[in-house]
Amino acid sequence: MKAYHLAIAALFAAPSLRAALPAYETVELQARSNLLVNDEGWNLPPGSSFNSISASINASAQVAFRVQVVPDAGDPGLSRPGVWLGAHGAGGLVYVGDIDASIDNEACLNDAGDIAFTISDTGVGNSLFRYDATAGSAAAVNTLPVIPNSYQSPCVNASGDIGFQASFSSGRAYAARLGGSTTIYVGDAAVAPGSPYTYLYTPSFNATGTIAAKVATSADQFTAVEIRTFASDGTSRVLLKNQATDAASPYSKFDNSLALTDDGTIAVVATRAADNRRVVLRSDGETTTEIAAVDPAGTILELDSFPPAINGAGWVAFRARDAQGQAIYLGDGTNLLRVVGNGDVVATDLGTAQLGQHDSSPVFAGHPAINARGDIAFVAGVYPQGNNQVEWGSGVFVAYATPTVVDLIFADGFDSAPAR
Repeated sequence: MKAYHLAIAALFAAPSLRAALPAYETVELQARSNLLVNDEGWNLPPGSSFNSISASINASAQVAFRVQVVPDAGDPGLSRPGVWLGAHGAGGLVYVGDIDASIDNEACLNDAGDIAFTISDTGVGNSLFRYDATAGSAAAVNTLPVIPNSYQSPCVNASGDIGFQASFSSGRAYAARLGGSTTIYVGDAAVAPGSPYTYLYTPSFNATGTIAAKVATSADQFTAVEIRTFASDGTSRVLLKNQATDAASPYSKFDNSLALTDDGTIAVVATRAADNRRVVLRSDGETTTEIAAVDPAGTILELDSFPPAINGAGWVAFRARDAQGQAIYLGDGTNLLRVVGNGDVVATDLGTAQLGQHDSSPVFAGHPAINARGDIAFVAGVYPQGNNQVEWGSGVFVAYATPTVVDLIFADGFDSAPAR
């Protein structure tokens, strides 16, 4: 029987037996972009720009992200797309595309430093690429016999396999390049007649080659939905259903994107049927835990419409709004911690700054990412401390977790954790 744990812990609640949440004492800038009329940015070619992106982080705290605009070296009036890779405040572009091309999906990074991304040369369709950290170069990935019109949400795992959503003229499928062959896991009814799924939403891919996603089973493609995991052999497992699918479900709907751990646990934002409040969930299909819930009289006033991130410890990072404005929170089902947020003071290449904007624009871009250690990568606007009318652009940051939890069995507060 599935268990739904509906109690939400207050901030600074008693430590969980699972492992106490880490502290975040250091926030480090990785790269910064700004309008060239303001300054040249940092750790990027002058005039480079990224906007509305999400960063990816691996176990070594390497960070990768796409850069939409990289001025051409021969003619700064022309631009190319790029992919950035680095760690601990050092890094740069490891790939630069053709003039007027675009990188139309987020870059996904594995622990070896390999990166999956897509390139669109014409604005119609795209190609799947993989940056090989060992070779130091990127190349197109051959996905024969599966050749979609476009690839969406590609991600590379520790084995070098790449999972993605394949978009065809008729519909969608989930697929992966596993070793030397490409396998379709499942298609919607338009692609695979007889399929129970009328729509396949944004997938997530893990180290075991599992794909997790929200899927619709109703004709209107959104009333009846489930959260499922899919395996390469064509089998699937339901983790969550909404109330239109299962009258006993506490949830009326789920957001379109989710996060997936290597053991098959997911994190997703849902809406409770009882009070129509949005909640952050963690579920393995048997036990579902509410990590945080919107409460007008509580800590979390709103949940932003971006997917959460989750690691193997069950820690879930997510974007929210509290009394101070937008923030990134971390929860484990018992404790809830504000990691970083609007107005926080951070160090940058230009000096001491604060996170925020000169107007009501969002403080953060995209969704946060978290690694096994609990380090969190995020993208945020910055301005000089005390003066939000001066624009310092947007930065990619890492909030480092301390202490490091290496083994959840022993990291219970009684054993010292090794140095990072």
